[in-house]
Parts: sequence; structure tokens; C-alpha cells
Amino acid sequence: MSKFNYKNLNIKDNGIFLRIASERVVFKAVDDWHKTKSGFIAVPIKIYAGVFKDFNGKKYTEGRGTLLLPGVVEKDKDFMKALDNGEIIGVVCEKKEKDGKVLYYLDMYAIIENPDDIEDFMNEEVNGNED
Repeated sequence: MSKFNYKNLNIKDNGIFLRIASERVVFKAVDDWHKTKSGFIAVPIKIYAGVFKDFNGKKYTEGRGTLLLPGVVEKDKDFMKALDNGEIIGVVCEKKEKDGKVLYYLDMYAIIENPDDIEDFMNEEVNGNED
């Protein structure tokens, strides 16, 4: 028996930093976001659909992690309100190749009111900026 009183850490996500790795993803914030020193928005999320990657290249299609979003999303008040309110957000990305790497850039998003609609969102075809 140890003389120390060990307690489990209350970690709210799995400690994995994620980036979007598919043309469509669905997630919701599960805790407060913060801005990193390098200007990213770091938000603990629950993954509903799509592919996310950690910085070692491992793919995730379920679970939790901390999504790094570009700081410019902070200018979109509706997007930030959806994060703050823990709403389910579907994101459409533009796939680009840069320096031999495939990257996904945020293009559009939609608030998904009903979790039953996630599959429809993932399969829907849209052409560029719908605004």
C-alpha cells in the first residue's frame, strides 16, 4: 500500500490535438475553447462524423480531442456562438495540396439541429459558398 493518496486526473478530452482531414466533418464543442499563443482556437470536441488527424498522422473518426481551428473563425460571431452553446456543427472544407501535403481549408458550416440529420449532411452535395 502506498503512503500517497493518488487520484485520477480529471482530463476532459483525450489530450489529442486534432485537425480536419476530410471534406466534411461534424463535431460539437464539449468544453470552453481558448486561443493559443500561436493564434489558433483550441476547442475540446466530440467527433460525430468525418475524419480528423492528430499531428502524428493518426486518423480519428470518433471519440474526443482538441480541435485546432484557425483564429480567423473568431470573427464569425454565429460560429463562435455555436461553439459556446455546444451545438452540433457540420463543416465543409476545400481540399488543397500544398508542399506535397493534402490540407483541408474551412469553407462553409451549418448548424445541425437534429443528430439524425448528420448522415444527410455528410452526403449532401453543395457547390462552393452557398451564401
